[in-house]
Amino acid sequence: MARRTAAAINGALAELLENEDLARTSGLLQGLDPRTRLGTIALLAVTVSFLHSLPAIVLVIAATMVLAAASGVSVVSFSLRVWTTAGFLAVLLAAPAATGWISPGRELLGHGALSVTSPGLLIATRLMLRVVAGAGIGLLVVWTTRWTDLLGALTALRVPDVIVATLAMTQQQIVSLMRTVENIHLARESRMLSLGTAAENRGWVVGRMAFVATKSFKTADDVYDAMLARGFSGDWPTLRRLRMTARDGVWALGLVAFCAMTLGVDRLVAR
Repeated sequence: MARRTAAAINGALAELLENEDLARTSGLLQGLDPRTRLGTIALLAVTVSFLHSLPAIVLVIAATMVLAAASGVSVVSFSLRVWTTAGFLAVLLAAPAATGWISPGRELLGHGALSVTSPGLLIATRLMLRVVAGAGIGLLVVWTTRWTDLLGALTALRVPDVIVATLAMTQQQIVSLMRTVENIHLARESRMLSLGTAAENRGWVVGRMAFVATKSFKTADDVYDAMLARGFSGDWPTLRRLRMTARDGVWALGLVAFCAMTLGVDRLVAR
């Protein structure tokens, strides 16, 4: 059990490093200024929230897959990650809306309050696709943008410094704590001669959870104090010089046109 847990944590860390490598490649989105990338992708995410017709939302999902492929992201890995996380959560959230209890109408399956109705199925499908589209857009930004560049773009876009600093420290803390948990599991396995009882294993897990939580609070305070002692004023510097080019302008105009076209298609289909 300890070995499997350590292997899972190590795999998560390896994936994090691979994402950093992917963000350094010469793909479509990677070649854009981080501010342009973040602003235009945010516009696409807002556009999704205004869509009502299923074909328009599916069009946005297809567009994110095209962008993923043009940016060097594996479409298969991208789709699996989105659907196995956000897609599963979206199904759980949207399932009640498909029932006659919340969305009365013509019954398609079952009978009574828990039956699946035609209006309910439409509402649930729309909600699920919106969540999937939004998650895909967010994942695309994270996978194609170096973390330091993303923080620099947020600072340049006048996002409050406290939010940027919190995001930066959160990412660093997660990586540090994952390493700590991995080492704890490996140390326990190297010192155990037997598997132990279920009660002993539960007690050990609870104790380690308390230890990690205590360590996270103390480390966060120490890191912040160290940052203040070294002159941290709230700005998050980046080694990459942010500079917009004609390519950013063409991309921004193209995405604005795509969003306008998608909203137009949505209005025509929704009538």
